[in-house]
Amino acid sequence: MRFITIVQASPFVPVWLRILLLLAAGARVWGAGIYSGCHFGGKDIRMGLGTFVNRGVLFDGTAPITLGTQVAVGHGARFITSTHEIGPEDGRGGRVRNLPITIGDGCWIGAGAIVLPGVTVGPGCIVGAGAVVTRDCEPNGLYAGNPARRVRDLPVGAARSGLPG
Repeated sequence: MRFITIVQASPFVPVWLRILLLLAAGARVWGAGIYSGCHFGGKDIRMGLGTFVNRGVLFDGTAPITLGTQVAVGHGARFITSTHEIGPEDGRGGRVRNLPITIGDGCWIGAGAIVLPGVTVGPGCIVGAGAVVTRDCEPNGLYAGNPARRVRDLPVGAARSGLPG
């Protein structure tokens, strides 16, 4: 997997070949578009049809990461599935915990956003650029900040009109 991760990240590898390399490594990414500079730390990564991953995204991959259909991921986003329990005073970084991340259909994860272990982002959400998502996000909301919080509801059932108004 390490060799494939290094090769697929190259800007000289076309998107179609990057997908084939990741599929050969065990990731389920058929129908997604993944640009250069992305790091895949594991093979238990799934992406739905029409999902787009921009440059420099990190999938740490110590636990499953699932992105639904039509998910858009901005430059430099981070999906971190490992953390530590709080240890005693002589070593606060205690036992490692690996927790999955799930991103629902139609979500937009902004540039530089960080999604932390065990988080589920409900369908139709927007996570703002630079947000740090520490808890689950309910569907169809705009989440921003550190820690990310719901700042507004997004319309549902309306025709596609580009950015929310």
